[in-house]
Amino acid sequence: MPKPVVIDSHIHLWPKETANETGHAWMTPGMPLAKPHLLSDYYKASGQGYNEDVDTRVNGVVYVETDVRYGTHHDDVATFAKGPLDEIAFLRRVVEGAYDERDRDMLLGIVLWVPMDRPPSVLQEYLRLAELQAGKKAWARTKGFRFLLQSIHEQDSFARLVLSDDFISNLKELGKRGFSFDVGVDQRSGGIWQLELVAQAMQLAHQDVAEDEKVIFVINHLCKPNLPGERIEFEAWCKTVSTMADCGKTFIKLSGAFSELPPGLREIDNIVIHLRPWVAHVLKCFGPRRIMFGSDWPVCNLNGPRKQDSWAAWKDVVKLLLDDEEHGLSEVGKDRIWQGTARDAYRL
Repeated sequence: MPKPVVIDSHIHLWPKETANETGHAWMTPGMPLAKPHLLSDYYKASGQGYNEDVDTRVNGVVYVETDVRYGTHHDDVATFAKGPLDEIAFLRRVVEGAYDERDRDMLLGIVLWVPMDRPPSVLQEYLRLAELQAGKKAWARTKGFRFLLQSIHEQDSFARLVLSDDFISNLKELGKRGFSFDVGVDQRSGGIWQLELVAQAMQLAHQDVAEDEKVIFVINHLCKPNLPGERIEFEAWCKTVSTMADCGKTFIKLSGAFSELPPGLREIDNIVIHLRPWVAHVLKCFGPRRIMFGSDWPVCNLNGPRKQDSWAAWKDVVKLLLDDEEHGLSEVGKDRIWQGTARDAYRL
């Protein structure tokens, strides 16, 4: 079997300045993620340049925003969005090689935070400030935006946001500017209604929009399914994922599944067995041209079977799933998932 060449479509980074509760509300003292994570750490985790026997070559990565702290919307944009704008300044330093010369070539794409819960005028002002903060090189690598929806656990509040005129207008604005939107929803911790409501919003965002201006959707982490889940939960997930796949210009990531696995599941072969039906459905709905590999590093280490070496564990899981003869994937199809789809979806 040929060795995979990878574009990792989902990684996170942060400097020491934000590796704490002040920088990230979800980052508690003492947790394994509460320390700097730079591309130099990623190279070690993925064996790039540190292990001559590594069986996977990473040709590039896509950075996805890390849900940094931001202020109240009563302030002006530059004030309430200080955290996300500081994140952009950090990424600019990465792109310009301030941390490691290799980073200039490795960081191919950037997905930034965006205030999707505010009126279009606020989003437009934020984009103006973001471009100024990024500078020419980092802005050229900015391919999309994300506003995490998974933490909204009250169904009415969720619906009021994602079906609002402002939210739909913001999605259309991103599409008009040639950007994508990463979809972060959660069946397991939120509910299937998160997926169903976002699927409606996706359809509304493409309504009466020219094909070349339709926003590209990139679904994160298989919508965080409830693994292994009851049959009724699996069927509901299948139905909604199929609806999302029917929406044009929509892609999905093979990523993030370690966070959704039952406690104590550590054997790679058993993880593959748990994931097989979910991945089979994604392959059926999206096909390899719209599926991409993502490691979710370093978050994959939290519930990963090999702790700090869980990047390699997830790569092994995906390889076993793609090599499964039942899926009938050609080598060209596998290569699409490992790197080609990310290139297309994020215009790398």
